[in-house]
Amino acid sequence: MSTDNRRERTKKAIEEAMITLLQEQSFDEISTSNIAKCAGISRSGFYTHYKDKYEMIDLYQQSLFKRLEDIFDNPNFQKEQALLEIFKFLDKESLFAALLTQNGSKELQNFIRNKLQMIISKEAFDKNTPVDKLYSSVYLSHAMFGVYQMWITRGKQEPPQQITDILLSLLPDKF
Repeated sequence: MSTDNRRERTKKAIEEAMITLLQEQSFDEISTSNIAKCAGISRSGFYTHYKDKYEMIDLYQQSLFKRLEDIFDNPNFQKEQALLEIFKFLDKESLFAALLTQNGSKELQNFIRNKLQMIISKEAFDKNTPVDKLYSSVYLSHAMFGVYQMWITRGKQEPPQQITDILLSLLPDKF
């Protein structure tokens, strides 16, 4: 077995441990020792890969942000497709989903809410004043984010297409 395979398996075990721990504790309450113990590795094994939990999540988030930017910055952007892509992404990426829960990363949550707000303000409310547009986009982006969080919290029971359709049915016709 190659060192690269073992290294990747250990990183995957660390990610899985973080997912498990986020179900019970907030990110701030989770220690490196907790992660290592849950992953079945030593603390030094954790430190072989990451300086601390913040570096672990930062590295994960940076690669995640790049992939999410592709969804949000697609020149052929369609809101229905973008929302569906996010649900599909959440369905596949368990750590991403865990980081969006109440216990997860505030940085990542703010990133997603800001991107949703940007989409909404681009797509909607052409006839409103800038102030109306601002508050409407904030309101809707938080509501949409709440749907993402509830779907994750409920265990992603509905398929991505169904939850996308539900979310789109809740949005005002102007959007």
